[in-house]
Amino acid sequence: MNNTEVMMKVSEVSGINIDDCQKVLNAFEEVLSDELTHSKDVSNAFDKIYKVLSFLKNKKRRVSWTI
Repeated sequence: MNNTEVMMKVSEVSGINIDDCQKVLNAFEEVLSDELTHSKDVSNAFDKIYKVLSFLKNKKRRVSWTI
Protein backbone atom coordinates (compact mmCIF):
# COMPACT_ATOMS: atom_id res chain seq x y z
CA MET A 1 0.00 0.00 0.00
CA ASN A 2 1.20 3.46 -0.73
CA ASN A 3 0.52 6.50 1.47
CA THR A 4 -2.63 7.52 -0.42
CA GLU A 5 -4.08 4.02 -0.23
CA VAL A 6 -3.42 3.89 3.51
CA MET A 7 -5.16 7.23 4.04
CA MET A 8 -8.13 6.17 1.94
CA LYS A 9 -8.50 2.88 3.83
CA VAL A 10 -8.18 4.55 7.24
CA SER A 11 -10.74 7.13 6.17
CA GLU A 12 -13.10 4.41 4.99
CA VAL A 13 -12.75 2.26 8.11
CA SER A 14 -12.87 5.13 10.62
CA GLY A 15 -15.48 7.31 8.94
CA ILE A 16 -13.13 10.30 9.26
CA ASN A 17 -12.60 12.48 6.23
CA ILE A 18 -9.43 11.91 4.23
CA ASP A 19 -7.93 15.33 5.03
CA ASP A 20 -8.08 14.65 8.78
CA CYS A 21 -6.66 11.15 8.23
CA GLN A 22 -3.79 12.66 6.28
CA LYS A 23 -3.00 15.07 9.15
CA VAL A 24 -3.04 12.27 11.74
CA LEU A 25 -0.97 9.84 9.66
CA ASN A 26 1.57 12.55 8.84
CA ALA A 27 1.85 13.45 12.53
CA PHE A 28 2.22 9.77 13.45
CA GLU A 29 4.96 9.35 10.86
CA GLU A 30 6.76 12.42 12.21
CA VAL A 31 6.56 11.24 15.84
CA LEU A 32 7.70 7.72 14.96
CA SER A 33 10.53 9.05 12.81
CA ASP A 34 11.67 11.35 15.62
CA GLU A 35 11.63 8.46 18.11
CA LEU A 36 13.64 6.25 15.76
CA THR A 37 16.11 9.03 15.05
CA HIS A 38 16.84 9.37 18.75
CA SER A 39 17.21 5.62 19.35
CA LYS A 40 20.69 4.69 20.48
CA ASP A 41 20.86 1.44 18.50
CA VAL A 42 18.93 -0.65 16.01
CA SER A 43 17.46 -3.05 18.57
CA ASN A 44 16.18 -0.08 20.58
CA ALA A 45 14.54 1.27 17.42
CA PHE A 46 12.83 -2.06 16.74
CA ASP A 47 11.66 -2.19 20.36
CA LYS A 48 10.05 1.21 19.96
CA ILE A 49 8.31 0.19 16.74
CA TYR A 50 7.06 -3.01 18.37
CA LYS A 51 5.73 -1.10 21.40
CA VAL A 52 3.85 1.38 19.20
CA LEU A 53 2.34 -1.37 17.06
CA SER A 54 1.40 -3.39 20.16
CA PHE A 55 -0.24 -0.32 21.68
CA LEU A 56 -2.27 0.29 18.53
CA LYS A 57 -3.28 -3.37 18.27
CA ASN A 58 -4.39 -3.47 21.92
CA LYS A 59 -6.23 -0.18 21.57
CA LYS A 60 -8.14 -1.59 18.59
CA ARG A 61 -9.12 -4.65 20.64
CA ARG A 62 -10.34 -2.51 23.54
CA VAL A 63 -12.43 -0.33 21.21
CA SER A 64 -14.00 -3.32 19.45
CA TRP A 65 -14.86 -4.93 22.81
CA THR A 66 -16.70 -1.84 24.00
CA ILE A 67 -18.85 -1.56 20.90
